[in-house]
Amino acid sequence: MSIFSSLFGRLSLIVILVSIASSTALFAMTEWIVRTEFREQMARSVDTDIAGLADIYISGGATELRRRISDRLELQSPDDKRYYLLASPSGRAIIGNVDSWPELSSENSEAGFFRLADGTQIFARATQLNPDLKLLVGRDTQARSALLARIRIAFLGAGILMVMIFSMIGYYSTRRLKGRLGSMNDAFREIGTGNLAATIPVDQRGDELDQLSRHSNAMIGRLASLVSAHRDISDHTAHELRTPLMHLDNRLITAIGQSKDPLHSETLGWARQDIRDIIQMLDSLLDIASSRAQKGDRSGLSPCDVSEIATEMAELFAESAEDLGISFGTDIAPGVQMMANPAHIQRILSNLLDNALKYTPKGGTAELALRPGPVIVVRDNGPGIPENMREKIFERFVRVDASGAKGHGLGLALSQALAERNGLVITCRDAEPGALFEIRPERSG
Repeated sequence: MSIFSSLFGRLSLIVILVSIASSTALFAMTEWIVRTEFREQMARSVDTDIAGLADIYISGGATELRRRISDRLELQSPDDKRYYLLASPSGRAIIGNVDSWPELSSENSEAGFFRLADGTQIFARATQLNPDLKLLVGRDTQARSALLARIRIAFLGAGILMVMIFSMIGYYSTRRLKGRLGSMNDAFREIGTGNLAATIPVDQRGDELDQLSRHSNAMIGRLASLVSAHRDISDHTAHELRTPLMHLDNRLITAIGQSKDPLHSETLGWARQDIRDIIQMLDSLLDIASSRAQKGDRSGLSPCDVSEIATEMAELFAESAEDLGISFGTDIAPGVQMMANPAHIQRILSNLLDNALKYTPKGGTAELALRPGPVIVVRDNGPGIPENMREKIFERFVRVDASGAKGHGLGLALSQALAERNGLVITCRDAEPGALFEIRPERSG
């Protein structure tokens, strides 16, 4: 599992992205404030300077203005370089350190940025002193650019550091959370296999996961108690019902032996058959309940050769098919293995093959096929099963032909329960003609 595939990892990623977005927004706001403040400062400085030079021009004329501009150019500091240009209306330079007049309107006292030939960016304002003379005063933006560069570096460094910190926090927190959730998942997986004695570890941190673990353990304990009580009741009920039925069967045997009336003996024999049917039905219901309760429980399963079991069942039913005048074919792949209870596989195949022969008319065909997977197919060309019954037939007491069929409708329900107990599932399809029953692992599509 990757770091950000967990819920906490995705939360850490969101926090990192929000931090980056917040840092970017804060940097943009800071840069805008710095640019605006610098522009205002430069505008005030330029306006003060240009106002002073305008006063000099008014009081001393153009000659005095040129002398003062020359003095300022000679005495200016490299750290605070200023730019001046006194020019004619056409833009021809009279004095100054700007080579040409920029695209700034002196008539409107326009202010703005422009670049010198060497690429230096200048903020300046132009003004018209008289119809034949105009003045430009400017400041370079080097200090502002340097400050902005330092701000960018600071924000970039802080952003990288913040991302690293949140990434490390997210990584180690996710690893620790993954370990705790992994332990919980392992425990749930063990419980899912039927081991209700397993418990979910509690770290004693007192957080939400500990609460979940405690509540889950309490629920599992309650479930284990209910399952145990259910099994006790089922076993007790089966014993209490089977015992008097067996006693009644023994009494009927005695009565048959003492009876001298053939009709009376025949009636008692029918009664005995009814008792055996009830006992068989009771055993089937208990087997269904037990198999469903143990679904997913891997205990009791062992490696078994499905090919060998299928071959034995095919040999057994081939004789019955021959007696019934039914053509019985097989297509069994050798060496097919799986983890299962061999007795369950035998019982499933016995029920399906018995149904196939029961509903296949004389002269018809039935087939048992096995291929790796395992995938077991039992097919016949009998009357088939209506589409609306192909799922219902796996329910208890459901029969396709309830009017004439023998039995209680538990065979397929028991087969499905046994299949699920061994990690398999049975489906029914149309064999065109007839019915096709397919057994395959539950995880297969």
